[in-house]
Amino acid sequence: MELRQLQQFVVLAETLNFRQAAEQLHISQPPLSVSIRKLEEDLGVALFERSTRQVNLTEAGRAVLPEFRKALFHIQQARRHAVEADSGSRGELSIGSVGSATISLIPRIAPRFRQRYPGIALRLVEQPSSKVLDMVERGDLDLGLVRYPFVCAPKLQMVALEWDRLVVALPSNSPLIGDQQPSIDLDQLADQPVIAYAPTEGLHHVVLQLCQKAGFIPRLEHSTSQIQAAISMVAGGLGITLLPAMHARNKVKGVRFLELSSPFQERMTGLALVYDPDNESSLARQFRESAIEILGADLQE
Repeated sequence: MELRQLQQFVVLAETLNFRQAAEQLHISQPPLSVSIRKLEEDLGVALFERSTRQVNLTEAGRAVLPEFRKALFHIQQARRHAVEADSGSRGELSIGSVGSATISLIPRIAPRFRQRYPGIALRLVEQPSSKVLDMVERGDLDLGLVRYPFVCAPKLQMVALEWDRLVVALPSNSPLIGDQQPSIDLDQLADQPVIAYAPTEGLHHVVLQLCQKAGFIPRLEHSTSQIQAAISMVAGGLGITLLPAMHARNKVKGVRFLELSSPFQERMTGLALVYDPDNESSLARQFRESAIEILGADLQE
């Protein structure tokens, strides 16, 4: 059974006239008759009752007509979806994201991206930076939004989308805090217990590098994979932690946020989009280009 046979059957069933059907199909009558006979042989039933004066559908013909129409509709839909997916106007895009990017970037990118490409569905997977990088490298994800800087596989490329400064969170009763103290030297924290981030998190490496540049190895006594959990542990008096300033906008009982007096460029951290240029789909490319454009426009506003 071939697609053209289904099309020919439906046209003949609607016209019940071989000459008219042949004209609509832009073929001559003999090939149409042969094709319909072959379809009937394949199905093992007669679909039409033929006489010298008229053509009518048999019971079998009436039964299969709506099914063949559905089949043709779904084939046309599949063909259209395939073309749209190839052109990047329809499909599903899988994106891995660290928690900070889910909070900061996705709400700014996703709405405007969906306005431009309403046929593209987004599937968001929240994971640590290292896990996101692994999944993008394996091809399990189309794109990733990770903490930056972070070492990734040579085959992957990163595009920095957003930068933020690191600040320190201390228990509000810490003796290191003065009355009106706006900032603190990083080396003053050398003897403090540090609530670290799991090694799979990009912030883990950023914090270690910053402390090492200040001349000390931090006392990593507790750890978590979530920034909000780290803040809660600070409130409980378990130690101090470093975190992006965007997470220090709201007051937290028992916690004091201070700026770091280290050189500005040393205390910067960012969020980056990571992708595999050798395995980038048209959907992924459109999201990457849109993200750069949207966030760039945000910076200029």
